[in-house]
Amino acid sequence: MFCNFLRRVAFALVLALGCFGGSRLAAATNGFVVPSFRGGAESQVGYWEVFTVPIGEPGNAPESSSATTQARFFQTDTNAFLTGTGNIYNMGVSQFRLTDETPFVLGTVVLQTRTVGSELSAPSMELVYLGADGEVRLKPQSRYELNRTAGQGFNVSTLWQWDLTGKGIKAYRLEFAAAGSSVSFDSLTLDTAAQFAKAFPEQPFPVPSTPATLARWMYPFNGNPGDRPTASVFGSLGSSPDFDSRDAQYLLGWNTARWATAGRGASNYWIRRARVTLTFANDRQYVYQGTLRDYRSYFPTNDPRYLPPTSSGVSVDLFGAGFRGGFTSLTYPQAGPWGVNPAGGFYSNRVAYAAGFDTNGILVDVSHNVGDDGTNEISGAFEVAPFAVGQLTNVASGELVPLGSRMTFDLNLADPQIYGYVQQGLHDGNLSFVVTSLVDATLNGPASYPLFYTIFSPLASADQYPLLDLEVQEVRPSQDSDADGLPDDAENFWFGSLIQGAAGDPDADGATTGAELAAGTDPSRADSVLRITSFNLGSGEVTLRSTLAPGRSARLESGNALNLWAPVASPATAILSDWLSKESPGAEYPSPVFQTWRAPLPTAEQQLYRVTTP
Repeated sequence: MFCNFLRRVAFALVLALGCFGGSRLAAATNGFVVPSFRGGAESQVGYWEVFTVPIGEPGNAPESSSATTQARFFQTDTNAFLTGTGNIYNMGVSQFRLTDETPFVLGTVVLQTRTVGSELSAPSMELVYLGADGEVRLKPQSRYELNRTAGQGFNVSTLWQWDLTGKGIKAYRLEFAAAGSSVSFDSLTLDTAAQFAKAFPEQPFPVPSTPATLARWMYPFNGNPGDRPTASVFGSLGSSPDFDSRDAQYLLGWNTARWATAGRGASNYWIRRARVTLTFANDRQYVYQGTLRDYRSYFPTNDPRYLPPTSSGVSVDLFGAGFRGGFTSLTYPQAGPWGVNPAGGFYSNRVAYAAGFDTNGILVDVSHNVGDDGTNEISGAFEVAPFAVGQLTNVASGELVPLGSRMTFDLNLADPQIYGYVQQGLHDGNLSFVVTSLVDATLNGPASYPLFYTIFSPLASADQYPLLDLEVQEVRPSQDSDADGLPDDAENFWFGSLIQGAAGDPDADGATTGAELAAGTDPSRADSVLRITSFNLGSGEVTLRSTLAPGRSARLESGNALNLWAPVASPATAILSDWLSKESPGAEYPSPVFQTWRAPLPTAEQQLYRVTTP
């Protein structure tokens, strides 16, 4: 019977399609926006709507009487001509150049373009200036498609922006080309300013390396918590009572409301990259290890659970931050208390602690995940999945790390729980992390653990402070200028343009783009889709695995051949990876995260299952 049942089990995927209203960016003609700095001190602007020179010199001066720039715009291909509406048209492939010189040192340049027919080539767009060693070419740090409508080809409005802070330049040129033949160049605007600011508040823009606003060494005997120049991380794995296995920890925090609007709802922040960088403040004392060891490799060798390590080194790990005692990431101060109970022990006493996700998706204290050696066992040992494992490029594993080396922690955004943690932090306006290591401290001999600069070090430069780099898109669900069922922000994030619609399936994974938007999966990747990936029968129950998306909940339903579906009553669930479950021999960190469902075997001979988003 079981084999027959196995042959007949089928799986289905049903996703709700979100519907979004639309409103155009209300700013200027051609779908262009008015940058926040336009009209301010040390800023210039120019408008080109009707061109008068199709090829070469003297170029096109800005036409508006209110223009303040002296920039000139050129088309250099010899086959171009002017249309009756003042567009520059070319049956061949146009080449464009804009030259400009400002009276102030530049902080930003914003170019907005509108074309009809063929489009501009995004890879060709460059800002060129003369540096100390010759010409320097810069790709735009931000490209955002503002509007797209169908015509003969497409009518496309695009915003391009450069951050020129600290480069000390006044004169530059922009060079770019059409992506193909038959482009009709319709209009452009140019905005420059001495200070950098995003052209519109929700504009995606890479957040450059930014020093932490909170850098606190979390160690039980830290009597001067506010201004320590360095912070070490190490473990305590012996039989000493009351010490956490992740003993000395380094708490870091950033006020993200400076870059991203807080309070949008966690699911409306989409992250492409999140990196923390730390700089070593000690010289050749820590032996580098860039891979995570199984927690059982830290047990005493006579423990039946002991697993020989594959390497002798110990990694440095980045986790989320949890708080007790009424504190949160928004309220914990630089000189905050170390423990909830000053007279208490260390287990579960830390106000701020390294936190990871358990199998129920709950953020829990992982400070003592290895436990003691059995003599003073208070907390049972368990495996953890860090948010990131520190990496070095100047040192090989097994080598001592020199002073000034930079360790990077690229957050594992493939883990939907970690991704969701970053989303929630952006919604709250603050991101906090904790750096730890299980390297056993040598307190009675030469130091063997990593030591990092804090924001209070008189020896460190600003680029040696704890740094955070982000690439984030704020999604406004109601902003759908082309009325295709997908928010403009989502289309730009996924595809770099407004070319796709809700009904399409560009990654050919069987789910429409609108359905993937509702499910929280990525419609540009075939491996990112809500689906049941495996099942097993045995011990009186059926066990299924399904994918998991950030900030989304799912439910398991069962049905029959008549397509009658009902939720499975109280299935047992867990969120796991092969690294955490230890069910797959040789599993390595990071392993893909999945959700498991367990339910009693059905009584019907044929049973269908599906995972849906509510």
